[in-house]
Amino acid sequence: MFHPGPGHEVVEGRVFVDRGALTFQSKAATLNIPFKQLIVELGDEEGRIYFKDKQFPNLRIFTEDVSILQDRRFLFVREQLERSLTRQEIVRRLRITAYAVVSCMLLGWLCVCATGVMVRSLVAQVPPEWEQKMGDTKIAELKGEGVLVDDSNRIAKLTALVAPLMQVVPKGTQFKFHIMKTEVPNAFALPAGHIVVTSALLDLADNDELVGVIAHESAHITQKHHARKIISSAGPLLIFGIFLHSRSGLLDLFSRGSEFMLTQGFSQEYESEADEVGWKYLVAANIDPRGMMGIFRKFKTYEEKGKGAGVLPQAFQSHPALDKRIARLEAEWKKLPRKSGFAELAAVDLRQP
Repeated sequence: MFHPGPGHEVVEGRVFVDRGALTFQSKAATLNIPFKQLIVELGDEEGRIYFKDKQFPNLRIFTEDVSILQDRRFLFVREQLERSLTRQEIVRRLRITAYAVVSCMLLGWLCVCATGVMVRSLVAQVPPEWEQKMGDTKIAELKGEGVLVDDSNRIAKLTALVAPLMQVVPKGTQFKFHIMKTEVPNAFALPAGHIVVTSALLDLADNDELVGVIAHESAHITQKHHARKIISSAGPLLIFGIFLHSRSGLLDLFSRGSEFMLTQGFSQEYESEADEVGWKYLVAANIDPRGMMGIFRKFKTYEEKGKGAGVLPQAFQSHPALDKRIARLEAEWKKLPRKSGFAELAAVDLRQP
């Protein structure tokens, strides 16, 4: 028997069960603990059993002779220990599971980060002529299908309208605008600076809203979203292999991914980034950025009326999660220090004649 306080030494004695109590007996003292007050614990040391009184929890009795538990009057103690061991095992397994989950999450996060770094590195290695060929090829296909309108007058007006915006977009890309004949209001970007707007969008959008759309689409191009999407779709293992030693693999991947580029829309991550970067372009050009919010609200109304579903491939349809994107832009507007004095846009009429 011992007490953990200072100055208390271990007292040796005899432990036995007698008349509904655990008894410790030594030359110096005798201690009886009724079963109803008895607490039994397994110690850290292998094979050691501890007994203590609920009324005096600091005073402990221990033995390494586990045969005491074989006494039929100790049945409730064995059950108590089994329950304790079961709880300990559950806690142990839960702890191991938690460690495994956290480790997997950490490894997954590291894999995502590493993959993102490799994707950006590979995108930087993509020669401009590859993107030029891809964008020009797609435009040629659309022209061959007869869906692009040959209207140099409206294209010139659109180019003049967005000229102030183009002054702040990073140099290095020659933007070219095209008009697609369709009743669905939308716009999309292609590599090498091609931006296509639909005739329905020109009828629907005010000038500031149209400039907001162009700001968004130009951000898709400047942020290399087409190349990033194509490379990211290959998966971590293939990306890692190409990153190490295969420029030919990058070319093959880029070539095969050109069709994927138009059959699938951009991810929410890329759409959000295009919103953010396009917003910055509008502010830098001293153009009221609320036009971007305005056209998104019109897209939302159009979708709610059920007019946008199934008309165009996903890449051409209105972008997803418009409510969240509008809310984010509203928050950006609230943070904007200056809310007036924006430049007047050129008064041009881009509606269908």
